[in-house]
Amino acid sequence: MRALSLWQPWASLIADGRKKIETRHWPLYYRGPLAIHAAMKVDEDACYEFGYSPSNIVRGAIVCIVNVDDCVQFPNDKATPDAYGDFTDGRYGFMLTRREVFDPPIPAKGHQGIWYWQCPAQGQETNDAKQERP
Repeated sequence: MRALSLWQPWASLIADGRKKIETRHWPLYYRGPLAIHAAMKVDEDACYEFGYSPSNIVRGAIVCIVNVDDCVQFPNDKATPDAYGDFTDGRYGFMLTRREVFDPPIPAKGHQGIWYWQCPAQGQETNDAKQERP
């Protein structure tokens, strides 16, 4: 399955259903399921701003699976900017719908860009990943 690593609290905002658009400077042509990985990096100010504790927020794990329904370039009538992304003109928004939230999250090593994640058999961890260009 394809996966995307995000700094916290951005991964948790997606898992919680609050962040429905992931913004990037590059387009995503893929549509379908996408595992969301909470990276080890934490934006402490953003955690406090959005109601998370930076000291105990999930890190280094797959927190949920979403569906990528579309990718739009801003400005765009399909996407309403919110407080959870950079909606500057020319940037892209991945339109996400939540599919499955993992409780507890599944430990995994992340990577930059879109990468492949193999969902482990129950009770096993995975560090296998293969990077893919967007």
